[in-house]
Amino acid sequence: MDKAPSLADVQALRDQRYHRTPSLRLHSEEDAVAYVNEVGFCFLFGDRSVEIPALWAAVCGEQRPVPVHHNDGDLGRTWNWKDTLPARGLFHYGKLLRKKPTLVALDLLPAFYALSPNYGDVNDYLERYAEGQLSYEAKQVYEALLQNGPMSTTYLRQEAGLPGGENARRFDRALTELQVELRIVKSGTADTGAWGYAYVYDLFLRRYPDVPEQARVLSGAEAQETLLLRYLRNVVAVSESDARRLVGWEPWEWQPLVARLAERGALRQVSIEGLGEACLLTGDLPVVVGE
Repeated sequence: MDKAPSLADVQALRDQRYHRTPSLRLHSEEDAVAYVNEVGFCFLFGDRSVEIPALWAAVCGEQRPVPVHHNDGDLGRTWNWKDTLPARGLFHYGKLLRKKPTLVALDLLPAFYALSPNYGDVNDYLERYAEGQLSYEAKQVYEALLQNGPMSTTYLRQEAGLPGGENARRFDRALTELQVELRIVKSGTADTGAWGYAYVYDLFLRRYPDVPEQARVLSGAEAQETLLLRYLRNVVAVSESDARRLVGWEPWEWQPLVARLAERGALRQVSIEGLGEACLLTGDLPVVVGE
């Protein structure tokens, strides 16, 4: 009879798909772009609370902690590539899933946008604000970029009316809020501020003007299916609770989604010892043939 892969099987496949082996590690910018395109979306450094690929582990070719010092070649490459490659428009980078730094391949960006609260107009933030779904600080930051164009955080604080250390948390929360909603995007870096290093932000729609039209042909259900199946392909197998924790979709969206994909044979639900509960895996994942 057929049975699900073991935890050891899952971990071995993850190491391959995450490029967490010496033979698959990333050595160049071209490797990094190809990796993001392969996995579709990943975190920069990972997250202990959810299962997801990370650029850091692929650069290292293994799992190891992020060093506390800066004299590490792998850390330097990871940090540099997450700045230079998005600035060249080769993939998207910003806080997105779980409000964590997320890298997204350009071909999947429309799927994420289709699930955002945007309509594809630079002024649709006003409706969101009127409904109480966008904070005052986020509105101020967005309007500063709308009126002035791309700006480093050093100047953006001033233009948004949030200068000084006493406003630091409010400003940072606003930046995160706008990135998660795909309203603003990190478009580069500048040698400004006390450390001579600051992010430059711009409106998402100015940076990716074609994405709304690409997203418009996708229903929310289609976008969710696309992202969930790519995620399962990467992680091999994962508990439903872990998958939901990452994407944050509501039960009324999640349950029909899983049911549809299972009915089509696109995913299966199995029990894997060591992963804690019934797990999801893609329907085409080879099973282990037992006696």
